[in-house]
Amino acid sequence: YQRLKPAAWPLLLRLAASNPSAEDAERAILQLTSRHHADDAALLRQWTAWRLSHPVSRGNALRQLAAAAGFRAPAAPPLQRLLLLNGGGDQLVDPRCSAALARQWQCELAVHPSAGHDLPLDDSAWVVGQLQRWR
Repeated sequence: YQRLKPAAWPLLLRLAASNPSAEDAERAILQLTSRHHADDAALLRQWTAWRLSHPVSRGNALRQLAAAAGFRAPAAPPLQRLLLLNGGGDQLVDPRCSAALARQWQCELAVHPSAGHDLPLDDSAWVVGQLQRWR
Protein backbone atom coordinates (compact mmCIF):
# COMPACT_ATOMS: atom_id res chain seq x y z
CA TYR A 1 0.00 0.00 0.00
CA GLN A 2 2.98 2.31 0.36
CA ARG A 3 4.55 1.46 -2.99
CA LEU A 4 2.23 3.83 -4.83
CA LYS A 5 0.68 6.45 -2.60
CA PRO A 6 -3.12 6.29 -2.58
CA ALA A 7 -3.24 10.03 -3.30
CA ALA A 8 -1.45 9.39 -6.62
CA TRP A 9 -3.94 6.79 -7.87
CA PRO A 10 -6.71 9.19 -9.03
CA LEU A 11 -4.30 11.09 -11.27
CA LEU A 12 -2.69 7.92 -12.60
CA LEU A 13 -6.06 6.31 -13.31
CA ARG A 14 -7.37 9.49 -14.93
CA LEU A 15 -4.32 9.55 -17.22
CA ALA A 16 -4.78 5.87 -18.06
CA ALA A 17 -8.52 6.14 -18.68
CA SER A 18 -8.54 9.34 -20.70
CA ASN A 19 -6.68 10.49 -23.75
CA PRO A 20 -4.90 13.64 -22.56
CA SER A 21 -2.75 15.69 -24.86
CA ALA A 22 0.95 14.92 -24.66
CA GLU A 23 1.53 18.21 -22.87
CA ASP A 24 -1.27 17.63 -20.34
CA ALA A 25 -0.01 14.12 -19.60
CA GLU A 26 3.58 15.25 -19.12
CA ARG A 27 2.48 18.19 -16.97
CA ALA A 28 0.61 15.80 -14.67
CA ILE A 29 3.54 13.38 -14.49
CA LEU A 30 6.00 16.19 -13.83
CA GLN A 31 3.82 17.55 -11.02
CA LEU A 32 3.63 14.07 -9.52
CA THR A 33 7.34 13.24 -9.74
CA SER A 34 9.12 16.57 -9.15
CA ARG A 35 9.00 18.96 -6.23
CA HIS A 36 11.53 21.44 -7.62
CA HIS A 37 10.67 21.60 -11.35
CA ALA A 38 6.92 21.00 -11.55
CA ASP A 39 6.35 24.46 -13.07
CA ASP A 40 9.36 24.50 -15.42
CA ALA A 41 7.89 25.41 -18.83
CA ALA A 42 11.08 24.60 -20.77
CA LEU A 43 11.32 21.18 -19.14
CA LEU A 44 7.66 20.52 -19.90
CA ARG A 45 8.25 21.34 -23.58
CA GLN A 46 11.24 18.97 -23.63
CA TRP A 47 9.33 16.12 -21.95
CA THR A 48 6.38 16.68 -24.30
CA ALA A 49 8.69 16.47 -27.32
CA TRP A 50 10.18 13.22 -25.98
CA ARG A 51 6.71 11.79 -25.43
CA LEU A 52 5.71 12.64 -28.99
CA SER A 53 8.91 11.24 -30.52
CA HIS A 54 8.95 8.09 -28.33
CA PRO A 55 5.34 7.26 -27.43
CA VAL A 56 4.49 4.70 -24.76
CA SER A 57 1.43 2.60 -25.50
CA ARG A 58 -1.48 2.68 -23.06
CA GLY A 59 -1.00 -1.07 -22.48
CA ASN A 60 2.67 -0.63 -21.62
CA ALA A 61 1.89 2.24 -19.26
CA LEU A 62 -0.72 0.10 -17.48
CA ARG A 63 1.75 -2.80 -17.23
CA GLN A 64 4.31 -0.45 -15.68
CA LEU A 65 1.77 0.74 -13.11
CA ALA A 66 0.75 -2.84 -12.29
CA ALA A 67 4.40 -3.85 -11.92
CA ALA A 68 5.11 -0.91 -9.63
CA ALA A 69 2.02 -1.56 -7.54
CA GLY A 70 2.77 -5.27 -7.21
CA PHE A 71 6.52 -5.08 -6.66
CA ARG A 72 7.81 -7.10 -3.74
CA ALA A 73 11.44 -6.68 -2.79
CA PRO A 74 13.47 -9.83 -2.20
CA ALA A 75 14.29 -10.69 1.40
CA ALA A 76 18.03 -10.43 0.75
CA PRO A 77 19.69 -7.37 -0.80
CA PRO A 78 20.63 -7.69 -4.48
CA LEU A 79 24.20 -6.55 -3.79
CA GLN A 80 26.61 -6.93 -0.91
CA ARG A 81 27.00 -3.18 -0.57
CA LEU A 82 24.09 -0.92 -1.32
CA LEU A 83 23.07 2.71 -0.95
CA LEU A 84 19.40 3.66 -1.19
CA LEU A 85 18.39 7.21 -2.03
CA ASN A 86 14.95 8.73 -1.76
CA GLY A 87 13.19 12.04 -1.79
CA GLY A 88 11.46 13.06 1.40
CA GLY A 89 8.92 14.95 -0.69
CA ASP A 90 8.04 12.02 -2.96
CA GLN A 91 4.37 12.31 -3.94
CA LEU A 92 4.31 9.04 -5.88
CA VAL A 93 5.96 6.49 -3.56
CA ASP A 94 5.92 6.77 0.20
CA PRO A 95 9.50 7.38 1.45
CA ARG A 96 8.81 4.82 4.19
CA CYS A 97 9.27 2.14 1.51
CA SER A 98 12.95 3.00 1.20
CA ALA A 99 13.33 3.12 4.97
CA ALA A 100 11.77 -0.35 5.27
CA LEU A 101 14.09 -1.70 2.57
CA ALA A 102 17.13 -0.15 4.26
CA ARG A 103 16.16 -1.83 7.54
CA GLN A 104 15.45 -5.17 5.89
CA TRP A 105 18.61 -5.16 3.83
CA GLN A 106 20.72 -3.46 6.52
CA CYS A 107 22.04 -0.87 4.10
CA GLU A 108 22.56 2.85 4.13
CA LEU A 109 19.72 5.21 3.24
CA ALA A 110 20.16 8.86 2.29
CA VAL A 111 17.02 11.00 2.23
CA HIS A 112 16.82 14.29 0.37
CA PRO A 113 14.71 16.56 2.58
CA SER A 114 12.55 18.07 -0.16
CA ALA A 115 13.08 16.30 -3.49
CA GLY A 116 10.35 14.29 -5.12
CA HIS A 117 10.35 10.93 -6.86
CA ASP A 118 12.71 12.01 -9.66
CA LEU A 119 15.81 12.68 -7.55
CA PRO A 120 18.22 13.28 -10.47
CA LEU A 121 15.83 15.86 -11.88
CA ASP A 122 15.14 17.61 -8.58
CA ASP A 123 18.72 17.69 -7.32
CA SER A 124 21.31 15.92 -9.45
CA ALA A 125 24.19 17.50 -7.52
CA TRP A 126 22.85 15.96 -4.30
CA VAL A 127 22.63 12.53 -5.96
CA VAL A 128 26.20 12.78 -7.25
CA GLY A 129 27.40 14.02 -3.84
CA GLN A 130 25.76 11.07 -2.09
CA LEU A 131 27.39 8.63 -4.49
CA GLN A 132 30.81 10.25 -4.10
CA ARG A 133 30.50 10.24 -0.30
CA TRP A 134 29.32 6.63 -0.25
CA ARG A 135 31.94 5.02 -2.49
